[in-house]
Amino acid sequence: MKSLAHLISLFAILAILVINCGGGEQPYDSNVSVPEEDPAFPALGNYWVIDKVAVLTEETIVKGDSICQSLQDEGIAEMVVLVQSGIKHPETYATHYGRWLKLGSKGPSTRGGNNGIVWLIRPDAELKMTISVGRGLPRFTSSDYGRIMDKAKDYFNFNNFDQGVLVIIEETNRVLRELYPLKRGGEQ
Repeated sequence: MKSLAHLISLFAILAILVINCGGGEQPYDSNVSVPEEDPAFPALGNYWVIDKVAVLTEETIVKGDSICQSLQDEGIAEMVVLVQSGIKHPETYATHYGRWLKLGSKGPSTRGGNNGIVWLIRPDAELKMTISVGRGLPRFTSSDYGRIMDKAKDYFNFNNFDQGVLVIIEETNRVLRELYPLKRGGEQ
């Protein structure tokens, strides 16, 4: 009888451990709704660079898309740059938009999943740049994208959106490749 009680206790402990440790990673918030009073989310379409206000040249969109596509092809990140006006809740909008797109590789963040990035550019706002970074890119921190924003801000402040967007894309590409060099050829 003592052996049976011992087995039941052991089973209970194992069950608690499995429940508390979790069988897989769950997102802390799965909200994909458009924030109230903000415009509808645009579909991804043919390019990783989406210009809903027509401030970018086709050359900028194509060049930016090529860089974003290479990041995706090499498993480093899935990055979208959205140029959109009329957004009142930029942080929430960018985060929910990335979730709505299902941006980033599938799987747990600890194994390279959830590696999406949304750069939201708002030509009509005082603070023109917002970023949302998936939890699968923990080494890409505010100090990294803060420096990227510093390099791009003057272009945006003087309405040179083509150059500002290219700086954001090129610098993000450079930093991500420095932070995640092994993702190109294999697992990290």
